[in-house]
Amino acid sequence: MGEKVKKPLWKKWWFWVIIVIVIGAIANAGEKEEAKPTTATPEQQQAQAQPQPQAQTSETPQAQPEQKKEEPQNKPTISKAEFDQIQNGMTYEEVVKIIGGEGELLSETGTKGDPAHTVMYKWDGEGDIGANANAMFQGGKMINKSQFGLK
Repeated sequence: MGEKVKKPLWKKWWFWVIIVIVIGAIANAGEKEEAKPTTATPEQQQAQAQPQPQAQTSETPQAQPEQKKEEPQNKPTISKAEFDQIQNGMTYEEVVKIIGGEGELLSETGTKGDPAHTVMYKWDGEGDIGANANAMFQGGKMINKSQFGLK
């Protein structure tokens, strides 16, 4: 009689189920855990809500230094709205001011100061994964721009 030939391990359905579970576990282990909100007792909530009395001293109260409100800074990434603001003919400095950060130099040809000197910069974008924008400058002025995935 003929012998039954065993299937290789990788051809069995349960092998692939185990592989998927292991990959999922590894992916989940890499994610950061979110902080769990703490719950306060009613006494703790009441104590937090009541203003604490200040100790009275014979000295004159010192003025506390004013805390400066930090204005939201423009991220060094580019949004679709910022991309739409930049126009051909702008200098690199004008583009950087709109975007809020320097671009990554991708390519450069020619000699600086020469009218044919051409440089291309890339900015990471706000939006989908891989979102970015490129701008090409020739003779110090932007001549072309392109974007992918900006929101």
